[in-house]
Amino acid sequence: MIENVFTVLGIQSREDCVSNALAFAFNASEPFRRGFLSQICGKNLDLYSSAKALTRVSIGASGIPDIVLVLESQSRSDLVVIEHKIKAEEGEDQTVSYASKEAIVALSDRLLPGKLIGEQTFVFLTLFPDQQPVALDRYAVHRHSELKAIVACINDWGSDLARQLIQDWLVLIESFYDRQYVTPSDMFFNKLTDDNGLDGGYLYFRMALGQLKIPTDLDVEFFRSSQQGRHYYGAVISKDSWHPSVMKELSGSWILDPATDYNIHLEPQYNVLSGAFNCFLHYEVNEYEPEKWMKANIQPDQYTAYLARRTKFVTSLQAQELPGWSFGGRSNQIAKTTFNFSNSSYAEVKATLEREIARMSQTIDSVIQEI
Repeated sequence: MIENVFTVLGIQSREDCVSNALAFAFNASEPFRRGFLSQICGKNLDLYSSAKALTRVSIGASGIPDIVLVLESQSRSDLVVIEHKIKAEEGEDQTVSYASKEAIVALSDRLLPGKLIGEQTFVFLTLFPDQQPVALDRYAVHRHSELKAIVACINDWGSDLARQLIQDWLVLIESFYDRQYVTPSDMFFNKLTDDNGLDGGYLYFRMALGQLKIPTDLDVEFFRSSQQGRHYYGAVISKDSWHPSVMKELSGSWILDPATDYNIHLEPQYNVLSGAFNCFLHYEVNEYEPEKWMKANIQPDQYTAYLARRTKFVTSLQAQELPGWSFGGRSNQIAKTTFNFSNSSYAEVKATLEREIARMSQTIDSVIQEI
């Protein structure tokens, strides 16, 4: 058995380490460099006398781009800035900052002092199929899945280490992308496992729940959380009438209207560590703030009125006699139900979730009208 260098070192989910591997292969292997420039960056290597990849180049206040390609010819020099994502979401305005004039000036001064800068190209290279940069208008979006086409065209790498690094990475991402395919006979929990550290289970979770046939006025947003002792996949299911308005700040003071400034949503979650699949029901202020913040920033009469309306909603919901739901929680959760999907196929899971979501949607709408 040939070991995979990424899993042996436990670095397959580390963006900096995978960036280093890509940069090494770019610099060490001419055919990979050519294919990467063409497929990912839209560039022709023949137009340049030199092409070099650098990782984590600090540019002061503008941040630290993951990968920068410096492309030089006799007449000019081009820069390619690559924001690289594997499991993490984009930091606050990362792509906006890296594409700013200040960032390009800083990169030019550091990497190409005194030289004429031609094109600046910005690439968002991501593992997940639907991840997009904030500065979408400035970035070309490419997926790791595109590396397969590059490798397929290489006969002689010119570097054994470059070949091993990229081929080992392809083994992992091919396993990851297999999780985007959902069939009725899938054993649901088996597909949710994270077998190679890249959160392929989260990809399957998104695809599986994305295929649910639920009322058309419901919107679904996905999220995941991975903290010490916690690792779960989730979705927020809501509709416009469940979050009519948000709290407003006026002259330095916050105003909470109990009749409109709330957010009701269903939240299915899969706990990766325990294997539990729960669905939570939340009723919280909009936009959400913890109880301590509310008491410090909202007028007591407004917060009291909000809590009274929330309690009335819960009481009315309990009267609906919802089988399997238990009531309780803190400042956001008001109820939850647990599903036993341990030996269920996706077809069975789909039918159960569709039925429960449709029932809860109708019930919540009815209770909102009632109160």
